[in-house]
Amino acid sequence: MFKKILLGMLIAILPVSVFAESLTSKEELEDIEVETEIGEETLRFDSNQFTQPEGENKPLPEGNLERFTKVTENDKLALYVQEASLAIKIQNKETGYIWHSGVDNAENYRLNNTWTDMVQSAITIDYLDRRGNIKTESILTEETKSSIQMNDDGFTAEIDFRGSSIEVVLNVTLEDENIVIEVPSEGVQDGTYNKIVAMKVYPFLGAAHMDDITGYLFIPDGSGALMRFEKSAFRSDTPFIGAIYGEDEGFTRPQSTEDDYTYPAQKISVPVYGAVHGVKQNAFITSIEEGQSYGRVLAYPSGASTDFFWVTSDYQYRFNYFQPTSKSMGGFNVYQEEKNNFNIKQKVMFLSDEEADYVGMANRYQQHLEDKGTLSSNKEDKVDLRLELLGGETKKGLIWNSVEQMTEIQDIPRFVEELEQNDVDNLHVVLRGWTKGGLTGTLPQKFPLEKKVGSKGELEETIQKLEEKNIPFYLHTDFTTAFDGASGFSGSKDVSKKINGQPMTQSQFGYSSYYLSPAKSLEIAKKDAADFKDHGVGNIAVETTASKLFSDFNKGMTSSRAEMIELNQELFAHYQEQGIDLSLYRPNDYAWGYMDKYLDMPMYSSNYMFVTDTVPFLQIVLKGYTPYYATFSNFSHNPTEEVLRMIEFGAYPSFYLTRESAQLLMKTPSRGLYTSEFASWKEELISQYSQVKESLGKVENSSIVDRIVHQKGVSEVVYANGVSIIVNYTDSDVTIDGTAVAATSFSIKEGGN
Repeated sequence: MFKKILLGMLIAILPVSVFAESLTSKEELEDIEVETEIGEETLRFDSNQFTQPEGENKPLPEGNLERFTKVTENDKLALYVQEASLAIKIQNKETGYIWHSGVDNAENYRLNNTWTDMVQSAITIDYLDRRGNIKTESILTEETKSSIQMNDDGFTAEIDFRGSSIEVVLNVTLEDENIVIEVPSEGVQDGTYNKIVAMKVYPFLGAAHMDDITGYLFIPDGSGALMRFEKSAFRSDTPFIGAIYGEDEGFTRPQSTEDDYTYPAQKISVPVYGAVHGVKQNAFITSIEEGQSYGRVLAYPSGASTDFFWVTSDYQYRFNYFQPTSKSMGGFNVYQEEKNNFNIKQKVMFLSDEEADYVGMANRYQQHLEDKGTLSSNKEDKVDLRLELLGGETKKGLIWNSVEQMTEIQDIPRFVEELEQNDVDNLHVVLRGWTKGGLTGTLPQKFPLEKKVGSKGELEETIQKLEEKNIPFYLHTDFTTAFDGASGFSGSKDVSKKINGQPMTQSQFGYSSYYLSPAKSLEIAKKDAADFKDHGVGNIAVETTASKLFSDFNKGMTSSRAEMIELNQELFAHYQEQGIDLSLYRPNDYAWGYMDKYLDMPMYSSNYMFVTDTVPFLQIVLKGYTPYYATFSNFSHNPTEEVLRMIEFGAYPSFYLTRESAQLLMKTPSRGLYTSEFASWKEELISQYSQVKESLGKVENSSIVDRIVHQKGVSEVVYANGVSIIVNYTDSDVTIDGTAVAATSFSIKEGGN
């Protein structure tokens, strides 16, 4: 298609005689074809779905500490504050670089008064006035007076916003190579007539003006994304705004997902963001330790409101929601009456020299999670293949529904044996659609088994056969979703409600479902655990429960998002206590400490126009600690490239297959599974496993310590055990530091760099 467009453009801009003459030359046409193919490849690797090579760093400006007072220091950092605005500067003693929460000489930039006040102030709030209007106030807006008390580790400030009479307490503490910023819940008080809605804390920390310096913002979109400090041909006037753990559906208006084939933006599953000032020179990563359930990550490119790149988080003390007043869905928007109560705690971790890039950010966050006990090096991360199978699926009929048999339990040992005979020696099996009635429409009821898929005896026999081969067998399940009309719950008492009293509903492929109240999910899950054990099941793969977070206003079982996290962690812990291992689909970070495997790892970012690079941040954080698996390869349009990305990102292959042809699913809710027959995909499965084993088998249980993009489409990933994997996506052979890498292939380099 691109070739046709390019040739069409040539026709349009060249004189007829010139173009006619060119058509007479076969050699010239072949040259055009070659140039077009090169152009297509260059454009692809130039896109933001790949990582760009690093260039030379521009000189960093020399900061100054004028009009700032030293608060405290240690061997790594020195903290300074400006008492009027509570702006801070942090000097990195290793590099000498001075980080600023605002901007020096703000009058030299295109900033109006409102933006200048926000840029230079420690805190900016949005509030609701007595007339229902949203207003913004920063510390400098009304010459607010703050009382500040210095201590050995930092300072505490009490802020009384003059315009709104809202009061806020701010604590800033220096800890080793970090600063910790806190706003306690009890320290936020509404004004007499004004109510706080949202807050930003040090929003311009790490901001950069246009392309004055070399560096980027890091945002946790998908696998990870960068926003480089450069002038873009596609200058964006919109920011990145992502709710941590996704939008809270307790406040959002219902959106129909009926036959919605659009690709949704990726959800933020880790509450982090960061900035680099000079690649391999200076960086920080901010981890939101408390308040993340009410937080959003904001990242503004230069050109969106100001000429600065900046990244921050804001926190929602009151959500806006739609209050219907009639059955025809007439109504109005209103803010919560009661304030959400939560602490804000941000840990800003500074990085120097070789650690100062997105790899260093991921490594520091990895260490932080290990220190907290979220990640454990005791778990094994070895090359593995996920074989996910569909047992039965619901098929609607005129009078009653039937079940389309796609795979039987007794087929599984045969599939495994065929793979083992072809050197696929390490895999696990996940079975979907095993519940009576098939995959769709049956939850939360789980047992008995669907007879067209197999019996309890056949399940137990299959599990035993696989155990003898050390192959884990998982039953797919979901403790959060409940289908309309299914057994096992009350549609009036047990489902989650929005703040306006409406149930949380979804509709897809003609089936309506609800989200269970988290307390009900926990109750059902504990009952289900006994049933799983009774069937000899020691492993389950859990969808939705670890990735969906919402406030529930069901009067009988009200819970906030923070309380839902605690309830779900209790659910996961119960299964651990029962000796049942959990694989989790795209889990949020608070569930990582309970997972045996991470399923459906995002391998791309959301392709926002303002993003310049996709990076494997999530993968670097987890590599060597927990095995993670790519999305299904039989859904891929370019298997060769997808395998290379798995190898580069350290992910293991996954397939979603059936015994029968996928054509049988055309009139079922699983009609999106276009091609799935095991016999047709077996060779591709064997090939992908072989390539991944050949490469990632060299770095089992090892973490990623560096990643270098040598040229567009050619990357090297360095592991802690000294092995490097060089991946060449391009159509040309390359040689990197003496190591030859064939086109669209990879090479292993022993001994690292």
